[in-house]
Amino acid sequence: MLNISLNLENRKRMEAYVDHCELKTPEEVARLFLEYTLLIWDYLLVGRIADFYRDDIVMEHANGLTIQGIQNVYAGTLSAVAACPQDNETIFVDIFAEKHPDGSYSFIQATTAYRPSEHNGQPYQVPEGKIVPDGQNGSIGLCECLVKQVDGKWKIVREWLVRSAAGQPQT
Repeated sequence: MLNISLNLENRKRMEAYVDHCELKTPEEVARLFLEYTLLIWDYLLVGRIADFYRDDIVMEHANGLTIQGIQNVYAGTLSAVAACPQDNETIFVDIFAEKHPDGSYSFIQATTAYRPSEHNGQPYQVPEGKIVPDGQNGSIGLCECLVKQVDGKWKIVREWLVRSAAGQPQT
């Protein structure tokens, strides 16, 4: 059952951490991007992308597609969000970060998307041409990001991304 008060409380707690963390340890980086990812995908706060992506971000997908620029990240995210049920839930399989000698960080996260059985009042079905792995009803994602300070703010400057077959057209 949906608990709006609990939902708002959780969102405010996440936003407080995201807005005020200092990123002094790899653990803080991992927690920041876990909570930031949930705010974007589960709470649909897509506008927060500008808070953590550099304007000239380079995002490389496993299929060879390279996206450059924050406007293209917005477009891709909005397209993906529109294709998901409203009550999509991101589940973190794992996330970890490491600090580099130059003070930058890298983090790697593995997620899966849980898609409840109904979408707009209709049973949720995988779009034609897509395959969902056995025992799953969503796609699995893996990304690695390089995070550096840009003008005094921590920003993702490069991202490498791969998604499972559930999120890719089949040939």
